[in-house]
Amino acid sequence: MMALSLTLKCILFASVFLVGVAADEQKSQVNLPLEEFQKLFTSAQVEEAKRLILDKYKIDEDEHKQKLKALEAKSKLLDNRLQQQKHLFFPENFQVLQHTASGMFNSSAEDAGVDGDVASFDIELTFRVMESSKWTKVPLVNTTSTVSSNWEVSQQAIDSNAFHTVDTVTGKDEDGVLLFLRNDQQVLATNQSGLFKVKYNAYTRVSKSRNLNAMGLSNLLYPLSGLSFQIATDASQSVKEFSVQPPSSVLRVKSGENYTNIIATLPLTADSFQIKWVDFREDFGQAKAPKEDSDSNVDTKSKQEGPEPNQDRLQQEFPQVTANHEVMHTIGEGTIRSLHSLEFKSSSEMPNLSSVQFLVHGDGVRVTSVVGHALQSWTVEEAQGTTSSSLVKAIFKTSQLDSTVALKVHTEKDRSDLSDILVELPRIECKNVLRQTGHVAIIKDANVEVHEHKTFGLSRCEPSDLSSKLRLNVDRPIVLSYKYLNPQNSAVLSVKEHAAMETLEATIDRIHYKALVTETHTFHSIIMLVQSTKLQYLEMLGLPTTASKFTVMVNSVPAKPVQGEGRKNSILVPLLIGLDQEAANEGGNLRTSVEVSYFSTHDNLGKNGTLSLNPPWFELPISVVTAHLRLPMSDENPFNYTFSGDFGSKPLRHLDYPIPDAFSYATAKRVVPDDYEFSIVDDMWPEDEENDRSASKVGAVKIVTPLTGRSFFFQRLLVVDKELALNVTFKEKEQPVELSWWQRLIRKT
Repeated sequence: MMALSLTLKCILFASVFLVGVAADEQKSQVNLPLEEFQKLFTSAQVEEAKRLILDKYKIDEDEHKQKLKALEAKSKLLDNRLQQQKHLFFPENFQVLQHTASGMFNSSAEDAGVDGDVASFDIELTFRVMESSKWTKVPLVNTTSTVSSNWEVSQQAIDSNAFHTVDTVTGKDEDGVLLFLRNDQQVLATNQSGLFKVKYNAYTRVSKSRNLNAMGLSNLLYPLSGLSFQIATDASQSVKEFSVQPPSSVLRVKSGENYTNIIATLPLTADSFQIKWVDFREDFGQAKAPKEDSDSNVDTKSKQEGPEPNQDRLQQEFPQVTANHEVMHTIGEGTIRSLHSLEFKSSSEMPNLSSVQFLVHGDGVRVTSVVGHALQSWTVEEAQGTTSSSLVKAIFKTSQLDSTVALKVHTEKDRSDLSDILVELPRIECKNVLRQTGHVAIIKDANVEVHEHKTFGLSRCEPSDLSSKLRLNVDRPIVLSYKYLNPQNSAVLSVKEHAAMETLEATIDRIHYKALVTETHTFHSIIMLVQSTKLQYLEMLGLPTTASKFTVMVNSVPAKPVQGEGRKNSILVPLLIGLDQEAANEGGNLRTSVEVSYFSTHDNLGKNGTLSLNPPWFELPISVVTAHLRLPMSDENPFNYTFSGDFGSKPLRHLDYPIPDAFSYATAKRVVPDDYEFSIVDDMWPEDEENDRSASKVGAVKIVTPLTGRSFFFQRLLVVDKELALNVTFKEKEQPVELSWWQRLIRKT
């Protein structure tokens, strides 16, 4: 009853709740006409469309802002990259475009002396300043080596190609250009970008020695792109025989009435230049002839017998020449090679060293070459009054205007009688010189022992006392060194020659021999690492008589073996293949990897027998020899193997030394852009693919051996001139006989 009453109460409560909800719904409903409802619905649609349009506009605006930010970031990145590139090429924020010099010199009167000889140059420097965000300092000239004046700075206007003069004295803010002295340099500073042109006058002394003139500018901050120079002359004067430094400069000379124009093209790396020329006058070197006068009764003979002051002046100022002689003697097997360095220096800068002469003393001494600056020709003839000396004459070109000339003379002397251990060194004696001094150095070559036997006019000195011409031009230690003050000297040496012994040309670091045995064939493969000093062929001995189908790889490059003469069962493997050419030409130790594979045949294995699997042997020392045998092994035909020979009877579980790997000296060749940035990826697969393609082009064949059979390992250390034997005796395992139940029972009991 209680349960029934509870159910009735729940039903009553639910009915009351539903009636209340229905009443509330009726209260919330509003009745509208159709037209008003349509207006309200249309207004709601319009508001919804406006909201959607505003949302889309906001989304588009956000996307546009993001694109603008990306473009600004990209533009900023490009600007930064451009600034970095500009800073890379122009770290000082300026670029010199043109640097020219136009000079002029007017010969002064003779009574003015050297102080009146000054040449002036109009220097013009044009440069571009890259950025105006900072102050840029442009050094113009070294004030310690160049006298300058009349400075003028002009700047190109932004809206035109014309230059306007800039006031650098007051330093106005609107100009932004200052000219000042700093660290012994005239410097222009500016905070503006654009083209600038600086003009100034530079002055230099013209040194004169008789009729030789020399002038130039040194320590220039920038190379000259153009140089012109005008020399003013009078009617009785002519300018000839020009010389310019650097020697690689190109001169163009144009002569006119009372002037000579010189246009020079200098190397772009020259920071200085010097021009020399010779003044020729009609009255120089001879007396002025008197004017003929028909009314004069003066005896012409008395005029001709008068003094000639110019000739006397030439004789008084005739220059004195000194000579310096440096010689390096190389004592070799059967020959003496000598390198003589001669330097002739005149006391005057008059170009009178048009030729020099010197004697080469010594029996059988040959002059092989004579070289020097501005040398035109040289001749060798037998000296008068002696048969053991030669006279060498060297003639220089007319463009040789220096007061110092240098020659290098090479001589040779054969030692025909090797039993004579006393050898006299050749020497050089310069003719027509005031004084001759020098040094003598001796080095030995090959298997020669050198000692001093007797000397005259020479005094011993330390090798450190020798000039750099001798010490810095040899790659061997100096054995003996002397100095002398008189060319009348001699040196006799005691020379002993020792017989040379043969040394080891090559050695083998490691050899790995692998043999795969089948029923009727054996596949042999060998890989080795060889050290050699240009050994041309490596001979492999002890090959099977049935060996065939060879493949050879030297430094991972295919090669063809050749058949040797005189020895059977051997081949010759070429080693000078695929080497590092630079290391090979330097004569260093060459590491070479060699891979050889071949086949051999044998009788059918059968149930038992003996196989000889001897690895090839070499007439070279071998550090490590390892062997890997893969012998047949199956459940149907199981074998028992026993081993004998030089490797022992017990195989190893593993090898103590790693198997050598073949290597290659080949490098890839690819064309990349200038701004390509290399990474570690370039050292990996692209180069390997290129090597694979190059190897496939030449037809490289490499046999892939299958993994079959049972492996046995052997090794041997320090093998010298020995043929290693490795014999394998095999016997088929006996199959166990199956016993009956009563036989097994009896065996157990």
